[in-house]
Amino acid sequence: MTQTYISKVIVDLWEQEVTLEWTGPNAAAQKTGPYHCTPGAGISGVNCDHVTTSKRSGTNCTPKGEFSVIRHEPHFSKYPEAKWVTRFQDDSRGIALHYYPTVPEYPASRGCVRIASLEGARLIHDNTKPGQSIVRVHGELRPKFSHILKRGDTDRDVRKVQHQLVDQGYSLNVDGDFGPTTEAVVKQFQQDKGLVSDGVIGSQTYGALFA
Repeated sequence: MTQTYISKVIVDLWEQEVTLEWTGPNAAAQKTGPYHCTPGAGISGVNCDHVTTSKRSGTNCTPKGEFSVIRHEPHFSKYPEAKWVTRFQDDSRGIALHYYPTVPEYPASRGCVRIASLEGARLIHDNTKPGQSIVRVHGELRPKFSHILKRGDTDRDVRKVQHQLVDQGYSLNVDGDFGPTTEAVVKQFQQDKGLVSDGVIGSQTYGALFA
């Protein structure tokens, strides 16, 4: 009889969630998540949303695509707080899924997928098979919360904030331009959430938008 194991680990970069697909006779009875995670933030000037770029070493991006599980470790030797390590993609890059005690609502790692649930990380560690289980990483990254966003800004992070506002029911063009319309919508969002309505995406507004 075929052993029940995790056939696919699915990492949604935008939702920052890990879900599991199982195979085997008891697959339907297994836990599938989702488990909150945070992926690689990337270094300055690098577009981690670009698939080819995300796979390169030295970028601090989480690689996008489908990869086989390589091997498992109880923890990283240099970072013992990173527990239940499941390596995938390129072993030389040290890319892995693992538990980590700090998992914010925005990309924050050096390329690994940090998982907030110790149970979830161990479930993946104990039930994936090297060479058989697949890790699928997809979706855009959330904007990096490294600076406030305000009227006059024009970049990918602005577009992603606009995208999230539209997903939550607000009407505006997703064009990457933090103009007067976007500022007005942000103020309305802040008012709806009981925040200071200043039209600026700071830490509190970001947290409410991506919670």
